[in-house]
Amino acid sequence: LDEPMAVMADLVDTDPTMVTLPPAERPATVTTRQPAASPTTTWPTVASPTTTGQPAVTTSGQPSVSPSTTPSTTAAPPEQPSAMVASTTIAATAPEPAPSTTPPTPALRTATPEEPLRVLAVGDSLMLDLQYGLERVLDPRPDVVVEGRGALGFGFTVPHWDWDDDVLADYADMVASFQPDVVVVMIGANEFQGYALEGEDLEPGSERWREVLLERADDAMSRWRAGGATVYWWTTPTMRGAGYLTDDLNGVWATTVDAWMEGAGMIDSMAILGGPDGAYRESIEDSDGSPIPLRKEHGVHFFEVGADLLAMQLEDRLVVDGWLVYRG
Repeated sequence: LDEPMAVMADLVDTDPTMVTLPPAERPATVTTRQPAASPTTTWPTVASPTTTGQPAVTTSGQPSVSPSTTPSTTAAPPEQPSAMVASTTIAATAPEPAPSTTPPTPALRTATPEEPLRVLAVGDSLMLDLQYGLERVLDPRPDVVVEGRGALGFGFTVPHWDWDDDVLADYADMVASFQPDVVVVMIGANEFQGYALEGEDLEPGSERWREVLLERADDAMSRWRAGGATVYWWTTPTMRGAGYLTDDLNGVWATTVDAWMEGAGMIDSMAILGGPDGAYRESIEDSDGSPIPLRKEHGVHFFEVGADLLAMQLEDRLVVDGWLVYRG
């Protein structure tokens, strides 16, 4: 009786193993680039997105950390000291190029419709929201292809996946199958829970917490860059709760990006999501002065308008660096 099931199992398991690339090696010499101060630039005019349904996520075989296809059902974040921030808005004006935290990263080529820029988006539930903005903003361009792989509940210090066999193997498979020119990263919502890894509690903000994050960020970077892709890493946005130590976390990301030099760059998410002083804000103003909610209920994730503005920020950066041409 078990033989038919065994035969079926063999049939299911006969897919060839993905041939992956060896991990990239970071440069031996590191030149530290100092993060730029929070900008006080003007902001693009925004309107509530008209998209009612979520675009489908393209996939080439779902890895074990593959995203949920319903970003609106993001997991509730951990309890944090709750000092509610009053809603603040600023007037919207004409767009300016979005500032970033590191100098431009020269493009290896300029995309064309015949050879479009292949953008792989990775991260946690923050990217799960953001990747739909990337699809809304960038997919209409004939010279860009976006592959969204944000993962609900994921984090570098979340112990629910085996780091080597699940996470790093999946990153290697993603790069081998999709062959990205550019990898974009947003992650950080789940790094503050104080999970235990291999029996060791990782207190957020502790030296050991930083060490583990630095090691894993470097591991991940080596897989993302295995095929020569350039990595753009968004800073983890400031969140409403004081328990989210995003400054400490962004220090880890900046150190990692600096170590990879011209192969990676950072983008300041709070240049878009923050107020004039770069601080957390709940909403922005439309051109007619009406407030548009920017951050969701728990002050962690962002609504469609935030995702679209961040996607526009990336597009600006890709134009500045030479990957894309400006579209008027």
